[in-house]
Amino acid sequence: MIKKHANESVSRQQQSKKMIPSLMKMSVRVLGKYFLAMESLRYIPNEIVQMIFDEYLKTIENLSILNENDLGRLVNLLTDYHGDVFCSSLCYSKSNLLNFLPSTFYFNLIQRVQNHLVQLDFSNVFENFDRQEKNKFLNVIGQMETIEYLRLTHNRFDDDDIRILTARNRIRSQSLCNLRELHLQGNHLTSRSARFLKALTSLETLYVSHLSSYEKTSFINEFDNLSQCTCTTNYFGEEIINIGWISQIPQFQSSSKSNDDQQHFYRKRRRIDHDESISLVKLVRFCNVCRPVDLPLPSTKVSTKKNESNEQTKGFIDRQQLDDLLSSYL
Repeated sequence: MIKKHANESVSRQQQSKKMIPSLMKMSVRVLGKYFLAMESLRYIPNEIVQMIFDEYLKTIENLSILNENDLGRLVNLLTDYHGDVFCSSLCYSKSNLLNFLPSTFYFNLIQRVQNHLVQLDFSNVFENFDRQEKNKFLNVIGQMETIEYLRLTHNRFDDDDIRILTARNRIRSQSLCNLRELHLQGNHLTSRSARFLKALTSLETLYVSHLSSYEKTSFINEFDNLSQCTCTTNYFGEEIINIGWISQIPQFQSSSKSNDDQQHFYRKRRRIDHDESISLVKLVRFCNVCRPVDLPLPSTKVSTKKNESNEQTKGFIDRQQLDDLLSSYL
């Protein structure tokens, strides 16, 4: 009799273990079906949200695009409490299916993920925006603290646009404080832009173009920690990938997915090739081949900067910083 009860107890435990995963799958399937009707995903672990999101994507897999309202609701819902895993790298492409959306959608998207973006490619975007819309975007991008790679090529930027982009950094050094690589080729800049860009002390690589011989020399001379790299004449382009849950949204998927993409997760790949018709100028902090002898090593420059900042009283700037700040707005 005791053995019989023991066997029944073990059997019930085994059934319970099987039932729990089944209940989880059923719950996730139901929540996925009514994903956009949910009010909030707060307190739900990332892993569970991912499962619900996957189930929701299965319900729309036969649709080529989402309408604007559903897409906006989807972005808001996923970024309210899970923005860190929603998007860390974002690449815009003219060929994607989002071109029917107004600039307000992009602005809302950038605002919501700005604290988590590490890489951002917004090339060939702002030429379609008016001055007011462009300034709104530049203000948001200019206050990002986690961004390390920024590409804003072929956007018809001028010196005033660069002034707006770097304004937060020149007033509040935490903004763009981790930016390592900045691509600005294809814009019409002068040496005045260098007066604003030199405030980005974390920059290690900077690309610009369309500079005359005089402007090129004046532009380069503005920087204390960057010098022209002449050892690499060819720029072979690079590949940017949307990373995070955003890569699974149909509008951000590639039109043609390889077998590798299907086996893992949806990704939109885009190769960025250098336009040989423009004269590219590459400024670097350090290069093993062409680093000038009198240019200090990056470690020396950084440590000196840290020591100087530690000696200054918090909340105050010295005379040189004040002059640079005021001259930036002249």
